[in-house]
Amino acid sequence: MKINIYLFLFVLFFSFKSYSSENDKIVFLNINYVFNNSVSGKEANLLIQNKIKKLEEEVTKFSEDINKKKKNLVNQKNILSKEEFDKKFTSIDNKIKEFNEKVNIKNREIQDSKKKIRSFFIKELRKILSDYSTENSIKLIIKQEDVLIGSKDLDISNDILKIVDKNNIKLIK
Repeated sequence: MKINIYLFLFVLFFSFKSYSSENDKIVFLNINYVFNNSVSGKEANLLIQNKIKKLEEEVTKFSEDINKKKKNLVNQKNILSKEEFDKKFTSIDNKIKEFNEKVNIKNREIQDSKKKIRSFFIKELRKILSDYSTENSIKLIIKQEDVLIGSKDLDISNDILKIVDKNNIKLIK
């Protein structure tokens, strides 16, 4: 499947090359570079990393707490009746399941947040690219990931990064 896509892009690229005049410009852009190095992208990444770090701390704290409870329960195994031991063990097991559900929900929230931020960034980037391509008579802008080989002169990532920073896109509300 990937080979077909690359073959298609290769043929498409050379088709444009054969039909285009010398004044037609085709350039490429590294979207990840622009996102990760822009001021707004850095802020968004920092926010996401803080959420992840906070979740990891919660998981660590919970794990330590549960391990203590398990250890105490094992130490009391000979003292407690079988029913009471099983009841406490089930209680601990239920707490673990409950916590895992909460962690899964928070992970989904983090992923959704990442997607929303990225989607909004792409939307704003399209506006910037539209203006940029008009101002610079660019006929086609390709994602760098889809380019096999290209001259560094055709990379507009740094130019777009400057414009994104100048426009001060607010990704975090």
